[in-house]
Amino acid sequence: MTPEGFHIERVKIAAPGRVQRRRATVALVLTGLASLPIFHAVATHARDDVAERAAYWSVSGQPCQPLAPERFASVSTPPQVTAYDGTIYQRHGGAMTCTHRVETIGGASVRYPVCKFTSPDYLAVVADGRQTFYDLTMGRAASVAVVNGQVRCGVSAKFAM
Repeated sequence: MTPEGFHIERVKIAAPGRVQRRRATVALVLTGLASLPIFHAVATHARDDVAERAAYWSVSGQPCQPLAPERFASVSTPPQVTAYDGTIYQRHGGAMTCTHRVETIGGASVRYPVCKFTSPDYLAVVADGRQTFYDLTMGRAASVAVVNGQVRCGVSAKFAM
């Protein structure tokens, strides 16, 4: 019984959990949409970085000029010797840095070492018991890869370490 002049009405109230979930979903979708340009920029930068590293470590350019073993041995100072991943590098002058690359060659994934040299006069590479000699006089830089025991040497652009 209600006193005269009063009227009680039932008001429908939405469950607070539903409204909060709806708002959270909308906020999440809007945040995701706003973040798409950032994700795209990060992915593009990463792809460019990978391409830049691949170009830096590639063995391209003209092949290194061969050198007679006698000429390499005739230098009065002993060469600097560095062993890296089963390959021995001997150089007269310059500095070197190495890494590994992985490429698909003949349908198989092949991991191999690549070394870069800053202007050595002479370079010798010993791989699989075979010694190869290169003349890099005139301040030329070189990149050397040893893939399946085969040495590839290319004159590269000068670089700083």
